Amino acid sequence: MIPALIRKGMESLGYTSLLPVQEEVLLYMDETKDLFIQAETGSGKTAAYLIPVLSMTDSLCNDTQILIIAPTRELAVQIHKEAGALSVYAGIHCVCAIGGLDTEKQINALKHRPHVIIGTPGRLCDLLRQDVIDLSLLKYLIMDEADHIRSTGQAEEMNFILSKINDPRRICVSATMDDETASYLHEDYRKIIMNVSTEVNERIDEYCLLCKDKEESLFAILRHEEIESAVIFVNYKSTVKQLNQKLKQKKILSAPFSSDYDEKTRLKTIDAFKAGNIRIIVATDAMARGLDLPGISHVIHYDLPLDTNTYIHRSGRSAHQQNEGITISLIAKDEMDSETAKMIMNESSELIIDQTKTNDLTVPLAKEIKRNDDTVMILIRGGRNEKLRPKDIVGALTSRIAFEEIGTIEIQDQYSLVRIINHDASVIDELNGLKIKGKKRRIEISKNQD
Repeated sequence: MIPALIRKGMESLGYTSLLPVQEEVLLYMDETKDLFIQAETGSGKTAAYLIPVLSMTDSLCNDTQILIIAPTRELAVQIHKEAGALSVYAGIHCVCAIGGLDTEKQINALKHRPHVIIGTPGRLCDLLRQDVIDLSLLKYLIMDEADHIRSTGQAEEMNFILSKINDPRRICVSATMDDETASYLHEDYRKIIMNVSTEVNERIDEYCLLCKDKEESLFAILRHEEIESAVIFVNYKSTVKQLNQKLKQKKILSAPFSSDYDEKTRLKTIDAFKAGNIRIIVATDAMARGLDLPGISHVIHYDLPLDTNTYIHRSGRSAHQQNEGITISLIAKDEMDSETAKMIMNESSELIIDQTKTNDLTVPLAKEIKRNDDTVMILIRGGRNEKLRPKDIVGALTSRIAFEEIGTIEIQDQYSLVRIINHDASVIDELNGLKIKGKKRRIEISKNQD
């Protein structure tokens, strides 16, 4: 049973019904067995575990009840945003703990005993060693892209985390499954397998283009194909920089994505891409798994993938959430004899470029931005340095607005963030001149509304 306040969060994200994997997981959440959820990227498997575990979270209990581990920082941020949106009306506090961002801010947020922590193995290990996180009353341990945690060399960190927790119910989520990944679960676990295949999603049209000059062919595709937004995959980080520079020279709204760029840069790229201000991302396979970027119309394999699995994962960046997509492989003459090229040519249609059509990737893509219209994040100038506590903020706010309209609270050293429900930016007028702990506080709308 999904509580009404979680359902309201689902509605704010556009849910009108559950996807198949979400329905299947809900069937077994009343059991005590561990779960292995095997489903394709883009099938809705993140919400499949978030909806039930958030539904069973006690917002009145000041203990961390859910720990979600992701192999990459970008995926952790994505999960945090979705968890926050689903639980905003339920008063459930979620904190993201990842490397590359301000450690002190994360530690301050963790001191308020969040109900949910989402993080990467390395940062979680650091915080556990500093005794910042209390996981003694953990109810659920969730490992998203569990196979990828091992394949990226983070098994040692995972084992350390497992040694520091009690025995919560465990959930592994992955597009693939092997014995090593399953070893994270207790022996008597339930397996849920949804639409896992060794083929490209049937909603993706596959094309290939035999070319003498890949660069020339790529620009012909970008000029004439009806591309809304695309990811161009290459095999090397050096190629990411070189190709992105050539796109920039032609005024195309593009950005690079690889491990050569720091965390803040990569997150800004993702946000700009989602907003339509970046139309093309040039990426290594660091972007081939885990990230859910809705609205990708095309995936272009500029460099051929090294194997079939990589081709499937790359192509799966498009056609998320029941949408359709297109994948195009550029194949040079000297690549035609490779096993990957033969497989692609066998499965794909030849791309015929219609040069009578033109496409402009130099202007932003107008997107309808979905936002919780009836929630707003306010920033209060005052925080831990002035010994502000959540009860001080709640006590002051309830003199102007209803207690039920106060959502999650996060206190940092010099400021505090509060989610206000059933209000828009005009709530600032209602809070003008508010005194907290005997002092008038400057209150403004937070620039980050995620």
